[in-house]
Amino acid sequence: MSGTPRLGYVGVPSGADYERWREEFCRRVMTGDVVPLTEGPVRCDVTALPLPGVKMSGAAGTPMSFVATGADPDKALAFVLASRAPMRIGVDDRALDLAPMDVGLADAAHVGAHVSQLGEGRFRSLFIDRKALLELCPHAEDLIARPLDANAGVKRLLQGYYDLIVENADSLDALAKTTAAQHLTDLVVLSLGAGRDQTELVRDRGLAAARLEAIKADVLARLGDGDLSLAEVAQRNRASSRYVQILFERTGRTFSEFVLEQRLIRAARLLRDSLRRSRKVSDIAHLAGFNDVSYFHRAFRRRFGMTPSDMRNRMPLGEDTSTSS
Repeated sequence: MSGTPRLGYVGVPSGADYERWREEFCRRVMTGDVVPLTEGPVRCDVTALPLPGVKMSGAAGTPMSFVATGADPDKALAFVLASRAPMRIGVDDRALDLAPMDVGLADAAHVGAHVSQLGEGRFRSLFIDRKALLELCPHAEDLIARPLDANAGVKRLLQGYYDLIVENADSLDALAKTTAAQHLTDLVVLSLGAGRDQTELVRDRGLAAARLEAIKADVLARLGDGDLSLAEVAQRNRASSRYVQILFERTGRTFSEFVLEQRLIRAARLLRDSLRRSRKVSDIAHLAGFNDVSYFHRAFRRRFGMTPSDMRNRMPLGEDTSTSS
């Protein structure tokens, strides 16, 4: 995850090292300040990933309060996703307590406003350009530190999609980052409860796209399972088989075509891996999720214009081009 800045600190909350970390964290992540909420040593592992119009940041560790100083040039609103610890969002004399897996809206530009992690754990947050969010959800500022009646499925999807983007930060180009930022913003708007027109817009554009990416990630994680089925994937992602089919068809290919393409790509990678040069082609086929070796040979030749053995033999001895699947 080298593409995602990580700013960690473990130790007593004083001294030169702590102050350097505090300055780096405040400057690069939240243009604010950090205040430990317990006595003794602290632990805080911060991640930050800037996207167009959206800044992803999260923290894991001991209880801490993150306080806005008013220095944020974007005057962002911060959408907070509590994960494994209770949270509190505060602004002026108003406070909102969040249970684990709940969500809330904070003001990153209001001096003294804070987001506090009240227990050992982790949370995620999205700093969203205020003007852009208000265009989609004009009443967003009225929801700061107020209870949100967000759909449970949208909350789960938002947290999963957040992690998926962070995990793949190294491979995201400019277009992918822009698209990811739009999807995240759309899911936040759905969580806040926009008007009818805005809801219809983001539901078509953002929710479906984010669900498709989550389903693709699920498929890729289980690609080697030769018995992987549409019904199984749909059930695991709490959707109907027809809905999953529709999501893929909108991209111009079916669910089965996506699975086949990804399995062939995985097989090609395995064949080019010098560490697997001694493995039989049939073993490679099974590792890629093909139960029928004859079908694998036919599909591979159609896709790459050569047999699996031809591709392997084109690799010079000692060269390793293996990549993770």
